[in-house]
Order: sequence, then structure tokens, then C-alpha cells
Amino acid sequence: MPRTADHEQNRTVLSRAAWDLIARGGLESVSLRTVAAQAGVSMGRVQYYFATKDDLLLYALRDAHRRMEQRIAARLSIEPDDDPRAALVAVLDELLGSDPETRDAIRVHLAFAARAREDERLAEVLVEGDDELLALAVHVVASAKEAGRVGPDVDPSLDGQALWVLARGLGTDVALYRLPIERARAILAHAVARVAPDAKAHGSHD
Repeated sequence: MPRTADHEQNRTVLSRAAWDLIARGGLESVSLRTVAAQAGVSMGRVQYYFATKDDLLLYALRDAHRRMEQRIAARLSIEPDDDPRAALVAVLDELLGSDPETRDAIRVHLAFAARAREDERLAEVLVEGDDELLALAVHVVASAKEAGRVGPDVDPSLDGQALWVLARGLGTDVALYRLPIERARAILAHAVARVAPDAKAHGSHD
């Protein structure tokens, strides 16, 4: 068990070194050699854990996903328990890229996206967890409709997916095209309020 844990820790150290390089010089700055130099280890050690640059970046993406989940969990820890809407808002806000690491992860996602059609391993990493989060969005919109907080024109399946797609698109604009994060948040909040208004806010207008 300790040996396995040590290996995982070593992979994580190399993953963080890759993210440091990406943050400073972009995806093109990452190679097994530059990661070795950044981590202060030999090239052989990096190759022991990752045979190729893609192997390293895929692990780094999964590592970034884990830390995104941790940031979302930290946000939810101050929210009331059993509040699917609060969970959805926290997830969508994380996707906007307010955290620098999330913005870097978005850039790496986009760099891999063109190749995902031919590489099943890449495709699996890029869509990891998407089905669950999409289901959450649909559920939150459906709950708002069942409670009478939105009109009959709202379609949980379509509008739930629209929220998901919007958040990802805004995240790309923040990461690549310098859309201000506060503007992205305002756009997303407007969209969420239209199809899944907060129950308390809605009640205060009744």
C-alpha cells in the first residue's frame, strides 16, 4: 500500500510541474524533458511514470478535474445541505474559469478536442463526469418547472443542456478571448434565473 501511494504522489508531483509550465508558457512548453527540469528529477523518472507527453497531460487533466471537484465541494460546504440548485450554480461557476488552473485546463481540453474523434482514451477524459452534471442541470430546471417558478415554455431537457453548453462556452471565452469573469458570471446568472430561479427570490416576488 505505501509503495502504491508513493507512486501516485510521484505522478502528482510531475502533474503539478506540467501545470506550472502550462501556466507560464502554454501547452507547447510541456515536454517530458521540461517537466523533469521543472520537477527537479531525471528524465528517466518522468519516463518511468509517463511514456509519452500525452500520457502525462491526460493524467494532469484528471488531476485538475479532482481539484476542481475539491473547489466545488468547498463552495458547497457553506451552502444548505440537499440543495441541487446551489450545487449546479457552483459547478457552472467553476466551469467559467475564475480559478487560473481551470483556465489552463480549458486550454488543454481544447488542444486535445480535435484529436478526440480518433482517440477513445482522449474522448473519455474530455467528457468525464459530463453526463452526471448535465443530468443535474436538467433536474434543477425540471424542479423549477414543477414548482411553478417558470413558464410552460421552459423545457427542462433543452434548457438544462443550454445552461451546461453556455457555461462551457463562457469558460472558453474567459480562457481564450479575455472575457471578464464578472461579465461571464452575469451572463450565466441571467440564464439560470430565467429557467431555474432561486426559490427564495421567486417567493419574495409573490
